[in-house]
Order: sequence, then C-alpha cells, then structure tokens
Amino acid sequence: MSASTNSTHSGTYQGFQDILEFFNLSRKQCPKGVRIKRNRGTIQLDITTDPETGGRKQRGCNCQFTPEGIRKAVDKAWLVHKSLDGQFQSVSEWLDWYKATILDENKTPLKNDLITYRQVFKEMEDDYFNGVHKNTKRKRSRDIASDRASFKRCFLDVFNKVTNWDSYVTWEGIKETLYTPLPDGSSPVGHKDFKDRYYKLRQVAERAGCKKALDKLEKIDPTQTVFAESQSIDLDTLLSLLDKERNADYRSVTDNNARDGWCWVSAMCTLYGLRPSEVAAGQNLTKPVKIDGITFPVISDPTNIELVLVIGEFTYFGGSTKTGWRLAIPMSKDKTLINRLGIHNVYLPVTKSKNPGMFNDNHRKWLSQHNWGFTQAYAFRHLGNQLGEMNGIPQEIRARSFGHSVTVNDSKYKKRRNLATELGILTRHQRQPLPLDMGRQVLTNNGINPDLPEVKAILRLLYQLDD
Repeated sequence: MSASTNSTHSGTYQGFQDILEFFNLSRKQCPKGVRIKRNRGTIQLDITTDPETGGRKQRGCNCQFTPEGIRKAVDKAWLVHKSLDGQFQSVSEWLDWYKATILDENKTPLKNDLITYRQVFKEMEDDYFNGVHKNTKRKRSRDIASDRASFKRCFLDVFNKVTNWDSYVTWEGIKETLYTPLPDGSSPVGHKDFKDRYYKLRQVAERAGCKKALDKLEKIDPTQTVFAESQSIDLDTLLSLLDKERNADYRSVTDNNARDGWCWVSAMCTLYGLRPSEVAAGQNLTKPVKIDGITFPVISDPTNIELVLVIGEFTYFGGSTKTGWRLAIPMSKDKTLINRLGIHNVYLPVTKSKNPGMFNDNHRKWLSQHNWGFTQAYAFRHLGNQLGEMNGIPQEIRARSFGHSVTVNDSKYKKRRNLATELGILTRHQRQPLPLDMGRQVLTNNGINPDLPEVKAILRLLYQLDD
C-alpha cells in the first residue's frame, strides 16, 4: 500500500475528509426545498414537499458518495426543484419522470460500484497518514517509526485478517474477519480485540456503502467484557527487587549493563509515573535544558532536589512519545527513597529500534527473564500514582505530570491499586498537610499560642495568607 496526496482546494478530492468537506459545501448550492443528504455510501434527495406524500420524503437519486456523485446530485436537486413548479398534472406522471430522469432507469447499463477491500484499506491508510497525531497534533508521517507502528496496531492488524483484499466488501467477508479466533483459538467476542475489529470494520462497511453489513453490525454489541488481569507492585517489594538485582553480578558486561538500565528505568517509571518509553525521552537526564528562559537542572546531579523532568516529543532513539512534550515531577521528595531508587544514577538501556514499542517489549522481557513476578510495566506507573497520593500531591497535578486527564486518573488508575500501598495511603493520612483552622487547633493543643506575632508570621508563610 502506498501513499496518496489529498488536495483540499484544487478540485481533486481523494480522502474521505476532503469528500465530506466538498459534500457540505455542495449542500449550500442546492435549491430551497430540495437538499442533498448523505446515506452512508450514497446520496439521497431530501424533498420538503414531496408530490406523493404531501410532506417531507427522502428519495434516491442514483448518485454515489463521490465527488462526481455529489456534483450530479446537486444538478438533480435543481431538476426536481423545477419539476415541482407546475410542470406535471398528476403524481403518477411526476413519478414516471423521476424514475426516468433522476434514477436513470432504463437509460444506461448498471455501473459496477462495488469496492474491494484493497481500495477501502488504501483510503483508510492515506487518511491516517494525512492526518495528525491525536494528542500532539503533529502531522503523521510514514517516515516516523512510531506512526507506522501505531497504524499497524490500530488498522493493519485488522486488515490482515481479511483473506482476500481484492474481493468486494461484503457482509460475509466482514463477518469472517470480525469473528476470526484469537491466537489461542478462542472466540474474540467480549475481548478488546473484538471491539477494535468491530469499529474498524464498520468504517470499512461505511466507506464501501455495504448496507447489509451495516445493518448486521448495528445489531452486534462490541462492548468489552473480558479484561486482562491488572498487575501491581508495592513500594517495599520494588525496593527489595532493586536491591537484589543491583547486588547481583552477572559476570557478562552486557548483562550487567542491561540490569543497570532496566532497573533505573523501572525506578524512574515509579517515581514519576512514566511510561517506559517516556524515560527515554528525558531531555535533562545528563545535561541541563533551558526553555523560555528557565533552566532545568540535570537529573543526575545529586544536589538537584526539585528533580523536574523535561520530557520531549521524541526518544533518544527517534521514536515519538504518546503525549508529546511536557514536564513531570517526582511523586516523592524523600531523599532516602530517591537514593534507594538510584534516580541520580542515570543509565539508559541501549536500543537500536526506533519503535517505542520495542523499547517497552525489551523492558517486559527483562522483567520476565529475571523473575520479578509481573511483566506489565504500567504496574510501576500505577505505583507512582499511589505514591503521589500517599504524599498528598493533588490528583490534578498528578494527572498533568502523567500526561493524561483527571478523568483517566480517577477511573482507570484507581482500578489498579496495590493493597499494601492502599493501606499505606489510608494509615498515613495524618501526615498530610492540615487545613488552617485545624493547624491552629493543633498548635493550641500543644501549648503554642497561634496569635503570637512570630507564630502568625509562620502561618502567613505556610498558608500564603494576606496580612
């Protein structure tokens, strides 16, 4: 499959979005009382006062949802508009005229408007690469490995389940693809894979104008009901694993380097709540970065207590990150914890692939090979979220640092909570900052007068009070 270039304003409309834009512009050229209306892969005429019904009715006009079909439909809308101005004496006469003139019945042989899977897949591929990244709004490109990997994961994995790309789009073909068994031979129904297939294949049916497939798909519920077990880890277990690994000698320089790299990546994912590939996009790991006049110190500097991490749009091996450029803060400022995690000892694993997915896969393989008890790297990210909650970091700040919405943080992340860490959150609530009135009361209970000038000065600074 190769690229094609869309031209929005040259008069040549190739991509679906371009055709839709042309259709919306063409609607404004229709006469009053007769408008064109999209009906999946075809166009109908929306007649306000239809001679047969006396009210509104939509009639076919034998025009496909293509640039040429749209132009013909507008012309036919004007013909119908003129025909309603006393041109005919009876409804039957008008219906005969409509069939002959508008529907082109008995005039020309039927045109083969069937579309192959290959044609539809190429349109969808071109539209994808002519679009922009949904989070960063960066123009997608076939030259960027991350974009190619995303297209494969989101589209090509579904397309490749179609056995014959050069056959016409039919319900039978879509049904076979939709219900293709999972790799283990089980039914895909209820799985995320089934939901992904459903929505991609519905797009295929819509573009091909396959009404039967659309009607059948409308009756299918693609809701995901089967979920993979969400793995988790608590902080004490993580620290013990890190201590064990760092005290082990694998004798091979390559193995020791891999150990140092993946241990450090795991620690960074935990402290900052990062996706593994985002660690590889750190801009100030070993050298300071200056942005808009603000200098961000290096993470490797032991005197750097703020540890603000600058995450770039691309990793050091050329892959793109999911959310693009952003700042991230540590979910704990505890120096003892930071030292045990080894955050200042920056050590990125060596990788040759430009695909962030391969970086993540190598991380998972290493965890599995070294018997950490889990392989889902997001366990570190979720531990980071709980660590931030334990240390009183507001959810809004955590979500911004993690690069997702508060809604995602509140829904998905609270579903994967480690019991030991959850217990720590609940039992350490008394260590969170106190409201002003409660703080004053605690001072009073401990024999300190909160109205003393020096105490009031401290309260003004801590609670940022006006004089």
